[in-house]
Amino acid sequence: MPDFIQFFSLILIAFVVALVARRFKIPYALALVATGLAVGATGLLPNAHLSPATLLTVFLPPLLFESAIQLRAEALRKDWLPITVYSFAGTILSTFVIGGLMARFVHVPLPYALIFGALISATDPISVIAVFKRLGADRRLTLIMEAESLFNDNVAIVLVTVLTAIAFGGTFSFAMSLLQFSQLFVGGAVVGTALGFAASRIHYEVDDHLVEITLTSVVAFGSYLVAERFHFSGVMAVIAAGLVVGNYGMPRTMSASTRLAVSAFWEYAVFVVNSLVFLLIGIEIHYVHWPDKILPALVAIGIVLVGRSAMYPLSFLLNRVNGRIPASWQHVLWWGSLRGALSMALALNIPPSIPQRSLLVAATFGVVLFSLLVQGMSIGPLLKRLGLVGAPAVNTQETRRLASDIMACEAALSELNRLRETEAHPNWAIELIVENYRSRLSGFRTEMAALQPDYFERQEEQAIKAREAALSAEKSAYQEAQIQGWLTEAEWGQIRARIDAELVEVSAKHLRTDDG
Repeated sequence: MPDFIQFFSLILIAFVVALVARRFKIPYALALVATGLAVGATGLLPNAHLSPATLLTVFLPPLLFESAIQLRAEALRKDWLPITVYSFAGTILSTFVIGGLMARFVHVPLPYALIFGALISATDPISVIAVFKRLGADRRLTLIMEAESLFNDNVAIVLVTVLTAIAFGGTFSFAMSLLQFSQLFVGGAVVGTALGFAASRIHYEVDDHLVEITLTSVVAFGSYLVAERFHFSGVMAVIAAGLVVGNYGMPRTMSASTRLAVSAFWEYAVFVVNSLVFLLIGIEIHYVHWPDKILPALVAIGIVLVGRSAMYPLSFLLNRVNGRIPASWQHVLWWGSLRGALSMALALNIPPSIPQRSLLVAATFGVVLFSLLVQGMSIGPLLKRLGLVGAPAVNTQETRRLASDIMACEAALSELNRLRETEAHPNWAIELIVENYRSRLSGFRTEMAALQPDYFERQEEQAIKAREAALSAEKSAYQEAQIQGWLTEAEWGQIRARIDAELVEVSAKHLRTDDG
């Protein structure tokens, strides 16, 4: 019962924080971390801890799986080169730069410093991506940052595994380390891909959204556990399984109703998991004995920022082969590389036999706290300063005038449609006026598009959202009719299938728009 009360208390706190964050437009993740700090300082939940085993086996699989099923293979193919370079070369280079500097300036033995470099190179841009979407940042930049984070988590965990084995084995062999790295990575990918396709085959034979949601849960957790059982990368297995289910299983073997139900389930699951994780991050930081560790943590923050600057030379090389990574994007990729729960879990999982374990844990927590509260809060202003959000701040007066003209024409057309329905005026007269207003509206929209290149794209997004809202309202009304007994179960089933198919089609259009 005490554990249940702790869990319920965390959910209740997360709910209240969500309401406050929405009301005052505060980034939800940052509000949760700040609340967790307050909860830890007051001792409100003395038994709440961020267990590394719980995070890696319970919290991490749903986070990775949900992200993977949302990633479109076509978008990944378009930008596979920067994603691959940043995920692999960037993480490895960052690991060795950070490890070398930690050994030099914090006086941590090099083998353990490299372990720290690997675990702190795992990025967690959840709160940053939320800011990107809210401000309307470039979708390709958002995709690169999100995909890089998804894959570099796996690279970081594999590096930690390899470097820990080297640190305790006492010998280093480049060939053996490369072989172990490849086995972990490739083995996890094979396990995840196989389970993803196997689950998709089962989806094809079953048409029950409750059973199929359960199957996706089995795939998410099972791929991690099976891969770990065979000493492969569980993280890579979850990512591979999610990509297969999201790009093959969902569109080809699930009905429209099931796809919507699966998406809604995982969206909610990730919301709950993220809420608990960010709260526990704030609470866990309180338990560090900070007086003698503040200076090493501050030095570690600077070192990690230097290590992440490996993005700049890598971006330079990418641009030499048409990588198309503008300088402004490089600044965002550097500063927006937040650290989160995975780094903390890996740090807490450091063997107690390491003499400077407490210092490395404190340094990790300090970097995580700085990245979430300082970098996370400043990423929005940085995007605006670099001109990467919204419409360009030029021709403001002309834009306002055109917006007024468009609004006036749309209002006039709406009134003319009302007059047409009343049949109080000759249709030929109304049609002439309507044609005039439509011509003027088209001209105004063309002028607006010249000032704001993404104008028509944003109009399409708004139309898609309106269509989704209308279909959801229609479905709700029909469901109420079935509850009242006006429709039979069979009639409701046909109507639901039709509306869900339209919702899936609209969602697909939304995804294509997001992919650019």
